[in-house]
Amino acid sequence: MMEFPPFRLDNVNQCLWRRTDSGDDERILLRPKAFDVLRYLVEHPGRLVTEGELLDAVWPGIYVQSEAVKSQVYEVRRVLGDNAKTPLYIETLPRRGYQFIAPIRESPSADLAVSAKRPHGRLVGRDGPLAELRNELRTASRGQRQIVFVTGEPGIGKTALVDELQRQAAIEMPGIRIARGQCIEGYGGKEAYYPMLEALGQLCRGSGSTSIVEYLATQAPTWLVQFPTLVKREQREMLQQEILGATRERMLREIGVALESIASDTPLLLVFEDLQWVDHSTVDLMSALARRRAAAKLMLIVTTRPVDMMPSGHPLKALKQELLLHHLCHEVNLAPLAAPEVAEYLAPDSSQGTPPEGLAELVHRLAGGNPLFMVAALDHLMQRGLISRQNGSWQVTVALDEIDLGVPESLRQMIEAQIERLSAEEQRAMEAASVIGAAFAVDVGAGAADLALEDFEDLCDRLSRRHRIVRVAATQSLPNAGVSPRYEFVHALYREVFYQRQARGRRAKLHRRIGERLEALHSQRLSDIAVELAHHFEEGSDWRRAVEYLQLAAETAARRYALPEAAALLEHALSLASKVPEAQRSVDEAEILEKLAPIYLLSIDARALETYDALATRAAHYGLIDVEVRALIEMAFLLSWANSRLLMKTVGVILMPNDLPRK
Repeated sequence: MMEFPPFRLDNVNQCLWRRTDSGDDERILLRPKAFDVLRYLVEHPGRLVTEGELLDAVWPGIYVQSEAVKSQVYEVRRVLGDNAKTPLYIETLPRRGYQFIAPIRESPSADLAVSAKRPHGRLVGRDGPLAELRNELRTASRGQRQIVFVTGEPGIGKTALVDELQRQAAIEMPGIRIARGQCIEGYGGKEAYYPMLEALGQLCRGSGSTSIVEYLATQAPTWLVQFPTLVKREQREMLQQEILGATRERMLREIGVALESIASDTPLLLVFEDLQWVDHSTVDLMSALARRRAAAKLMLIVTTRPVDMMPSGHPLKALKQELLLHHLCHEVNLAPLAAPEVAEYLAPDSSQGTPPEGLAELVHRLAGGNPLFMVAALDHLMQRGLISRQNGSWQVTVALDEIDLGVPESLRQMIEAQIERLSAEEQRAMEAASVIGAAFAVDVGAGAADLALEDFEDLCDRLSRRHRIVRVAATQSLPNAGVSPRYEFVHALYREVFYQRQARGRRAKLHRRIGERLEALHSQRLSDIAVELAHHFEEGSDWRRAVEYLQLAAETAARRYALPEAAALLEHALSLASKVPEAQRSVDEAEILEKLAPIYLLSIDARALETYDALATRAAHYGLIDVEVRALIEMAFLLSWANSRLLMKTVGVILMPNDLPRK
């Protein structure tokens, strides 16, 4: 990061940070073009930058008038609090251009993939768990890898605890690398290695990214090829040849070696969140990392709900029990807050004074010690005028024994009460956003809500400040639309309530609209979001496009040698193909079976024979299957699974025709 006090320019998250008088860091979002203008000026300090140079840098290949530059500079000055007549940051040189005049230095946190800002609100009752995590991180910094499960019920504060550890680590361990990945309910949890790829993407975009890419190129080419934008076309073709015939075991081994190299000198903190929705491949990766013996300054934190809240057969259950049994991981279980801890949360901002007598006990009884429920309960009571907050202190406006009346008994009901206090436009906008997912880019959300981009962003900003329903998230790069601001629901339950309160027909319509918007924004890189697109079109009852994107997602899973995920996606596509009009159904079913057969063979699955028979029957009846492909399947079947390299080539020819040459 580049720092010009009190501001820091964050290129990773495409935003500014401002150090406040209290010492906290305040995040400031700029519109994409304004951020690009500021970044270019900061990257060329102390010299004249002409309007023409800015136009070429920020609007390449597009004709715009010079007024566009002036308006963006005006926006940047407004955010910085700068004055054009007596500038501290940007000086105007009439009829020539602009010059950034403030002194600039490298921020000491430049190596971080994420910011070290203090989280909103007060973290109470977590001194013990936080101390445990800090001890584990110190152990990891000495070269002893650590795997830690942070468990607890929804809303108990798992993310808040990890946020605070991250903030403290960034201050106490200069140079530490931190990256986070998150499993997403529904479509996200089905994508192989989803949280690991998200975390790697952060590392590859952050400061020091060149060395990360070099590690992947030399030690984990099967992973680098998952990020095609990081390498040139020639290198990508070489990588594809190099990994031809690779296996799942090789992919797991390579990422283990690469992470050890990344964490050889500088500590690396990885955080995988919401693993109650984890995919099988990520579970295998965690198992492999825990069992490796090489020294590494690596700590992996996993947040998840308790195992008794997971369905039977969940892949994380067995792994966690086995790792605990062999002392290969630790668990930090978050319990509900006690009444004294609720009182600490309610204490005035100043060191003097206590909350009104009986209020802490009442809030504790209403919320059951759940922090998210506690915040929602306080908001509910304030909205009803039963309590108020003045100068940082809580005031009770009615007798405490009257407050019980009318307070919802469940968090879901309380969230519903919060939603009802929003305007009709705000409710409709958040309902549309909930269909996108737990997090949403403004460009996508505005289209879903049928609002102008600026209006939707302003609406989200109001909700983040006034109602704490959504909060600002890291910006998102959209291939066909540049960088987009992004928001996320403060908790998955908010998103779920907004989603479920809509009529089924409206949800289906929104899913289709969102799918079409994502198609337009990602038209050059559809494979990157194939699972997401399949989800939206399936929920929108567009079976044909759902089948198409499930097959594309299976190709991506095969490239990651995640054959169980590829098979599951194709099996689901086969079930949806039955809903496609008959004229197209036979073609779709034949294509899916054509891809399933070699996967079953490579997985030593008895269904390979019946799949091959079904494929041969359709081929004979419709004449749909390529003779060469059929010969490859038959040859692989006859050779059985004695030669896995040949079988992997067979899968490659069928599943990845655009990436691998036919032999």
